[in-house]
Amino acid sequence: MTDPFALQQTLTAHHQEHLLAGLEGLAPAEREAYFQRLGEIAWEELGEQAPSAAPGAITASRIVDLAEKARRAAELGALGEAAYRAGQVAVLMVAGGQGTRLGVSGPKGCFTIGVHSHKSIYQLQAEKVLALSRRTGRAVPFLVMTSPMTDHDTRDFFAANGYFGLAPEQVRLFSQGTVPSLAQDGKVLIERPGKLLENPDGHGGCFTALVKSGNLARLAAEGVAHIAYIQVDNITVPVDDAVMIGLAIAERADVITKVLEKAHPDEKVGHLVHVGSRDAIIEYTELTPEQTRSRAATGELIYRWGSPAIHCWSVAFLSRLATTGYRLPLHRSAKPLKAWSGSGPTEVKGWKNERFIFDLIPLAERSLGLAIVREEEFAPVKNASGADSAASAVQLASDLYAAWLRAAGVRVALPVEARIEISPLYAATKAQLLTAWDGPVTEITGNYYLEENRSRSSSNPGTAR
Repeated sequence: MTDPFALQQTLTAHHQEHLLAGLEGLAPAEREAYFQRLGEIAWEELGEQAPSAAPGAITASRIVDLAEKARRAAELGALGEAAYRAGQVAVLMVAGGQGTRLGVSGPKGCFTIGVHSHKSIYQLQAEKVLALSRRTGRAVPFLVMTSPMTDHDTRDFFAANGYFGLAPEQVRLFSQGTVPSLAQDGKVLIERPGKLLENPDGHGGCFTALVKSGNLARLAAEGVAHIAYIQVDNITVPVDDAVMIGLAIAERADVITKVLEKAHPDEKVGHLVHVGSRDAIIEYTELTPEQTRSRAATGELIYRWGSPAIHCWSVAFLSRLATTGYRLPLHRSAKPLKAWSGSGPTEVKGWKNERFIFDLIPLAERSLGLAIVREEEFAPVKNASGADSAASAVQLASDLYAAWLRAAGVRVALPVEARIEISPLYAATKAQLLTAWDGPVTEITGNYYLEENRSRSSSNPGTAR
């Protein structure tokens, strides 16, 4: 049982005593559950704001650019491939978001994205892990971080679809935590009497959730050394990347952050830079237009490289942080929130709190950036229309697959409305397409779909020959 007197003292010390008002109508079990939740919250951190960046001179990070990447591809690829085949790599996908901005209810991962296959985003990402597992002969652990709002539906969706061919024990679902939302005066808001207004604690919540769920300790016990980290809504992100894993091994890196060259100085992305003695990601919101155009002594833009949220994390590094009880800081963002006003719910101006996974980077002793080609690894699905929408992501994926087929010697000439889709079970990378391709067609002039070692066009016959 919670000690109400001690709880009241704690809340009063943090100016949150209003949370104990209006509870007379609650059943004893409901009141106790509410008190327990109040007792779990780290109240001191709610009054703190994460610093923008550690103090120190800002210079360019160490980036393995495309030229160096090509020179070292054979060496790094061999190291990474050996790690995959030794069972030293897991895939972690953060998937706590809902499809609200896409205009659908439920988890974003349930959204149908396959233009010909009608596969969901979850299926597409799971099949990448399945293809990798088949190729390496290892059941690659697939960790999926949900949120309290998506956990139940995600579990049901994976189970109803037979885990998309993966072994059930290979798919490890765990939920991120939540953090109270605040009014602009710092007071914690409530959804109704006896229930706090809370939101998922951001993609940075995966560190805490990995530790709390036991999944980090389990990976370490299994001999997993590297975690390939992806976000659910990037449909072209690879999980089979031996060069990235090999770079982490060769450089003994705590973290590898994939970066892409910004389209223009004002592109709204986080920037990988060197701050003082460590790497860090600085958000575009923290920079002035003049700062984004600042240059190093070499003439290179300091804020040249943007982060698409693709990382390789060292399990040893995360485990060291876990032993210290480290908790990622909270970042506030102003949001309109629907909170209880005393007589019912009303919209208020408030603060939403989140943790960012990239705040771990300044703690890394060895951090590197790895350059990628934007068109090959970044096709986000965030909006119902326009930029970063399902339509734009499908187009980017189609363009990528067309490039793979052209590299295989196929003439591709598509009308505006036509799309190409290639299942990860046929080829998850360009190299796998070139290996698997047996020349069933020499020309593609319309919709085309490749699945599981057999080819077929869409319902429009004669689009390939």
